[in-house]
Amino acid sequence: MKNKVEFNLDNPNTIKEFLISHTTPWVYNPDEEHNEDFASFFFLGTYKNQDVVFIVIFITLGVHYSMTIEDTVEEEIRKLYPEYDGKDSKLPNNKMEAILEHKAEIKGKLLLEKNIKVQEFIDFDDDFEGGDQIVILKVALNINEVNEEEIDKFVKSFQNNTFKLDETSYSFRPIR
Repeated sequence: MKNKVEFNLDNPNTIKEFLISHTTPWVYNPDEEHNEDFASFFFLGTYKNQDVVFIVIFITLGVHYSMTIEDTVEEEIRKLYPEYDGKDSKLPNNKMEAILEHKAEIKGKLLLEKNIKVQEFIDFDDDFEGGDQIVILKVALNINEVNEEEIDKFVKSFQNNTFKLDETSYSFRPIR
């Protein structure tokens, strides 16, 4: 199984050596759990004409949609209740209950209206300090689930410079 690995996660060279010696195109991040909605993995590639280790956070577009809905709800609630800090607030229970009810109403309205739409994306966060060639990729694709087949397709197309994002905007049913 691809997640049974041992290497120093703080040293990109050990990740690179592992991938080369095992002739595998990618490997799960052993410090992260993976499921049908999320995976974190490593693969080798080229970025800005340099060989790098990519650390990927890979999610479905449906998960990205749910996260966008939650972020939008939090923004609205903070506008309405500036005293709410978004966490285990020190507000009285009755105030917290009112806020939670309001959050549910806003979320229900957003889901019903389907005005929030998302697109596939890939974000690059590069860090070339001290010779460490690591690039963090955050990727959301319109796939039913994150699995080894989808990861293989992504890595191969990315490495072959054939990867293309779908620019269509999507709305989803909420994920529970």
